[in-house]
Amino acid sequence: MIKNQNRSFAFICILFLLVTANLFAAESKSENAKLQISSTLSIPLNQQLSPYTGYTREHWLQITEKIIAGFMPYFNHETSMLVYPAATGDEAFEKLNRKAPEEGPKRILERSLMAVICYVKATGKDKVPGYKGSITVPFIKGMVKGTDPKDKAYWGEPTPNDQVGAVMAMAMYILPDIFWNPLTQEQKNNMLGYFSKMALLNTYDNNHYYFHMVPVQLLDANGFDSNRAQLTEKYNRLMGWYHGDGWFMDGSNNRGFDYYNLWGFQLFNQVLYKYDPTWRKQFGEQIKTVTSQFLETYPYMYGRDGGPIPWGRSLSYRFASNCGIAWAVINGMSTLPPGEARRIASGALKYFWNHGCMGDNNLLNIGYWGANAAVAEAYLVAGDPYWANQGLACLLISETDPFWTSVEKPMPADSVGGKVAVPGAQFSIRVSSIDGDARLFPVGQSWGQDRIKWQTTAKYDQHAYSNFLGFCVSGEDGPNIGAGRTGHSYDGVKWFYRERAKAIQVSPDYLISKYSLQPENSKDSTPDYNLEQMITHTLVGNDGEVHVFWHNNPEPLYMYLGGYGISVPKGQKSEETTLNNSISIHGGDYYSVIKSLNTQDGKFESTQLTSRSGWNATHLFGGEGAFPFWHSLQAIRPNVPMIFYVNGTRTRKPVVPTIEINQNGSELKIEFENKWYSIHVPY
Repeated sequence: MIKNQNRSFAFICILFLLVTANLFAAESKSENAKLQISSTLSIPLNQQLSPYTGYTREHWLQITEKIIAGFMPYFNHETSMLVYPAATGDEAFEKLNRKAPEEGPKRILERSLMAVICYVKATGKDKVPGYKGSITVPFIKGMVKGTDPKDKAYWGEPTPNDQVGAVMAMAMYILPDIFWNPLTQEQKNNMLGYFSKMALLNTYDNNHYYFHMVPVQLLDANGFDSNRAQLTEKYNRLMGWYHGDGWFMDGSNNRGFDYYNLWGFQLFNQVLYKYDPTWRKQFGEQIKTVTSQFLETYPYMYGRDGGPIPWGRSLSYRFASNCGIAWAVINGMSTLPPGEARRIASGALKYFWNHGCMGDNNLLNIGYWGANAAVAEAYLVAGDPYWANQGLACLLISETDPFWTSVEKPMPADSVGGKVAVPGAQFSIRVSSIDGDARLFPVGQSWGQDRIKWQTTAKYDQHAYSNFLGFCVSGEDGPNIGAGRTGHSYDGVKWFYRERAKAIQVSPDYLISKYSLQPENSKDSTPDYNLEQMITHTLVGNDGEVHVFWHNNPEPLYMYLGGYGISVPKGQKSEETTLNNSISIHGGDYYSVIKSLNTQDGKFESTQLTSRSGWNATHLFGGEGAFPFWHSLQAIRPNVPMIFYVNGTRTRKPVVPTIEINQNGSELKIEFENKWYSIHVPY
């Protein structure tokens, strides 16, 4: 630990280094060569304190050390910016016709900085094993040079939609004796000038407003224009996107629900609550209510293996989802037992660490488990996955806090599981008591962007998402995938699948939604609200689901249902079994099954997605995605329900239960897992 009496001398040294032209010249490049850093942790698991994960605060610190030691050698000593190479294996992603963001280099500097903030705050140390040299000085130098108009490494004027500044301001709030107080007045003024320009900048109409709001208190305290009045209007707009149950819709453009609720809204509401007294007074009570409601169902989003339910965009941010728990604890708002909160957070960190999130280049590469750009969005560049560092904010919690000292307590996946409805975000969650698989069922998902963009159909429009199974991907600009979705066709050849579903009923085990049928002719300009619809009912069991769906198009349509997509090891073929009006596929540790319960003449098939040229995988987890599907062999008239049982499993074969179906006119009754459901069908 840095002793108090030595701090002044230490910071004078840092200041001296900052103005030294040859700061890194004396450092031998060989000392910090980019050697492979082992992902193996040397600290034994502690099953007494942490019976579910074995992880303690020491494991968090060692992982953070490895993350920092992994990226520090990538600093460019002339510009003081981090320059990360793209991982090998997905060359097509790097060749996409996309414009690299102008703020990319400084964005990566900020995202990497968060790990250093958390580590230094937790330990008081300025070094990590595996890297010789200060871990703070290069960042300070980069920030000082980048905001100095007289320096050749000056970042230039912020451009519209620039998102850099929030983490730098967080560093100054959390560690002022390192990132603020030692700076000269000129350096401070340069920083504040940059923050002030960011406060006035136009940006995307979504969670990006927060990036411009975090430095406002620093600006006010130092007499700089903070644009507080207009940003307060933006804050009201952010809060206006609240839909209940702890969930925000991400803006008027995206209009979706996903993990940006955690690593955008929950994160920055808490940061502003802590460091901005003006907005704390104005929005504090609402933030407390939102946090309390959010934490009621949040524990259901993780499976027994610790992994979150993968769903939506930016999944390359991995364990960033932990920040929702971390800052709630920091601000005294967590309603979870401390042991359960740590079990969730440690479980997520361990899940991604054990699945190889740190690659052979010692970096967090674009991907989900390991490097896999097939899952990425075009806005990502090498280094963006370091937003995951926001999840390391648990290290900002005092080591004496019950979060660290309490014995881990079970989350739902560790015990009885359960089903919960989250109508505010238009989904329900089921956690299996059998094996702890967590599944999310998006009942409604309006998502405003182009459906081809960012593979949104695969990431948002399936009927269910499983933390055990993941889902199929095709890579940016790839073909539409029918896995996990209902669909229709006018000729039995060209298929259209579920998109922009609208919720009718959201309950723990009975979901009803509808979505507009896409017109046969692409030139058809009929408004969405005038199009005919597919109506879907989903009965959520403890082990699998029953899907009931029909269309109300005046003319008959071909019908379709896709099952869960599973990962098959590369070079292997999935095994397919078709028997008794059902299909089951098996690959690696995974199974996916569809059984017809009441349908018209149709055919079961399966497909295994091979990688497009330049891509390395067709599944979120890596490998090749495969899924079973059923399609009718003839067009089916309107209001005729198709009924199927669907399930996917890991390390065990799915067993189709006995399901009873009775229909009397417009009343359809289904007995599933000893419960009767009544469905009204137009007759």
